[in-house]
Amino acid sequence: MKRKITVFPILSAIFLALAVFVQNVLFVPPARSDSPACESFGITRFPEKKEAPAFSLKSLGGNTVTLSDLRGKPTILFFWGSWCTACKEDMALLQKFADGKKDQITIFTIAVDGEREKRVRGIIKDNKVTLPVLLVLKENVIKNYGINAIPVTYLISAEGYMAGKILGQRDWSSPDAWSAIKEVFHLR
Repeated sequence: MKRKITVFPILSAIFLALAVFVQNVLFVPPARSDSPACESFGITRFPEKKEAPAFSLKSLGGNTVTLSDLRGKPTILFFWGSWCTACKEDMALLQKFADGKKDQITIFTIAVDGEREKRVRGIIKDNKVTLPVLLVLKENVIKNYGINAIPVTYLISAEGYMAGKILGQRDWSSPDAWSAIKEVFHLR
């Protein structure tokens, strides 16, 4: 008989905890977002101010580009690989997205397999990409940015801080794309 009495309070406590969970988690209306375009386009905003990891990379043109060179204008860093079909599709859309926006933002594509420069050049030529291309050779950029999947895009503020991240393929031709970028960088 004592055994039945001890089970009842435990089951009651579990039932009560489950009821509180259902009421507070499952039926709570979603919080209003102050970044609706970002959410719609799939941008993850960074909650804390964190400086973007510095880098120094060779461009397809042969010169070296550093992150500090990019300060003063919001920057989009699009990481891609020559084997990645989704990356190539995104790059073509990103090229169209960039048209008419060069006064407001800087866009770089970064080939994570830059040691295959000849292949990267072929892809850029075939897809008619005129955006600047940086090559990751033996630098720690992939590790420093925590890249474990591509395509991935990092949004860097004019001051050099991480403003947002986009993981995976996006439709850069959609109206949400420019709205989200303006929202992240506080552009008009």
